[in-house]
Amino acid sequence: MITDIIYRCPECGVMDWCKDGKCISCGATLELVSRSEVSINGEIKPIGDWYDRVLSFDVDMPESGPVLKSKKIRLSEEGTKGIYTGYAGIVSTHYVRKPIGDGRLELFADRLEFIGDGTPSRTLGIKDILAVTIESDTLQIVSHEYGPLFFDFLEESGKKWEDCLRRIIKDYYSEDIIEFCPRIRKKGWLERPRPAAGHEKLRVPVRTWRSAEHPLFFAFAKRLMKIVLGAAFKIKVEGIENIPKSGPVVMMPNHSSFLDSIILVPFSPRKIWFMAKNSEYKSEIHKFLMGIAGSFPVRRYTTDFQAVRNAVRVVQEGHVLGIFPEGERCWDNRLLPYKIGTMRLILALGLSVVPVGVSGAYALMPRWTHDIKRVPITIRIGKPVNLGHIPVPKQTMNDIRTASQSLKEAMNALIGEGS
Repeated sequence: MITDIIYRCPECGVMDWCKDGKCISCGATLELVSRSEVSINGEIKPIGDWYDRVLSFDVDMPESGPVLKSKKIRLSEEGTKGIYTGYAGIVSTHYVRKPIGDGRLELFADRLEFIGDGTPSRTLGIKDILAVTIESDTLQIVSHEYGPLFFDFLEESGKKWEDCLRRIIKDYYSEDIIEFCPRIRKKGWLERPRPAAGHEKLRVPVRTWRSAEHPLFFAFAKRLMKIVLGAAFKIKVEGIENIPKSGPVVMMPNHSSFLDSIILVPFSPRKIWFMAKNSEYKSEIHKFLMGIAGSFPVRRYTTDFQAVRNAVRVVQEGHVLGIFPEGERCWDNRLLPYKIGTMRLILALGLSVVPVGVSGAYALMPRWTHDIKRVPITIRIGKPVNLGHIPVPKQTMNDIRTASQSLKEAMNALIGEGS
């Protein structure tokens, strides 16, 4: 629902405000004009503008008691279930979520408390939290003591909790934070190089785990997907000639819909090996299909060195590596900041980057809904961008900012031209 992101009244700031299209406090009216615009009291603005208004309100800090109390949630922890192997030498631990139990969550100025219903309670100090992000309505937190934890909000918006927790963390440290995931990084981080032995050129060992890549099956599935998608949506593709015909290259699209990679794969003349969140590898059939598609898992809620090694394997074998530089889908049809780790990997690889602008996919299926709408989609593939080669030990935040800005400018031009 749109109130997953507009979770406070843009007029009075009250939380969980909308009932039957009106604010329960000030009576402000809400109307979804389109999947990109919302009307509040008759004033129509892009969703992003109203979301900025939501973020402009302070988080109420009571003298005693919690800042927020949740409804029913389900807590899970991280576990392992064997080893995942794929083509191009892909290998990684298969991580899964192990349910702990139901309960509720309370957020304080200095801690986060889980009160279990028949299960042990857990307290996470703000200073103990290493990373914060969200997947659907599941708040993902990494802490020193417990490692990755997953709080699945069953009856309310998890986005509200992510934003409020991030605000609490900022206030706790009284410092600017430049990134919350896969690690909380404060302003001033990596302003100077961190010399280290090795890493001048990234290379990793490659082992053949599977003897065949089922090329005929993939070609058939790709053709079928292209026919189905072409019939369901009006898809326009420009710039196919900008994809190098051979050799390693990195393809970087914007990420506004769950279906982005599904749309891109059948229209590319070359197979794209996408990083995909590890929660997509739920079962043996999921793992098989994801492997056939050429994807490999990444634990996006923490620093995943196995995913980095697999990315190096993909380009080392001469393939096309697909990475969404934002690291997650946008909420309001605006580009998110590019992940620092992604840009460090790109600079360390020293390969050409092909920016891809996808327009229309947000209206197709924005992050705050599970409904698919038939809309025209434009895929515009830009010319390769060469950012140069900067080994990891020599990189600084200035290098990362410069590379991010160059790619964002190219991306914004493609999204604008392709709309």
